[in-house]
Amino acid sequence: MRIFTANKPHPHLKFPELERGFTLVELMVVIFIIGLASAAVVMTARTSDGGARNEAEQLAARMAALRDHAILQSRTMAVWIRPSGYGFETRSDGKWTPLNAAPFNTEDWRRGTSVKFDGNKQVRVAFDSTGLPSTAVGIHIARGDAVVTVNLAATGDVRVTR
Repeated sequence: MRIFTANKPHPHLKFPELERGFTLVELMVVIFIIGLASAAVVMTARTSDGGARNEAEQLAARMAALRDHAILQSRTMAVWIRPSGYGFETRSDGKWTPLNAAPFNTEDWRRGTSVKFDGNKQVRVAFDSTGLPSTAVGIHIARGDAVVTVNLAATGDVRVTR
């Protein structure tokens, strides 16, 4: 009985089959590398509303994290927003105390950023232990010619829109 292995060509063939072209794995690796390179270009490309959008997304992410933290801690927590910046507080023993742990540090707006609210000079939104906000609010963040809005819905949903 004869046993043929994968390494040896069949004894009846004069020339082993020649491999031609690229394997699927090689093609997938090249496509992956091209995808990474294009993603890097897109991520570093600056848009006209980049500064305002970055500030808005950072605020929205921190507000959503505060909402989630209020639910997890089963405690009322608030975010205050002023023309100079924003910060976070928690309700403890009947009074508001600042949160100073990351990501809830007080943050100043970057130079050139202005903030407008719907008729107020500053805003304070408290999230209860179920994650519902005390009020719905629209925060308009402007930098240069770009204006981006952070919308906090009555359901606690935080969204960034143009």
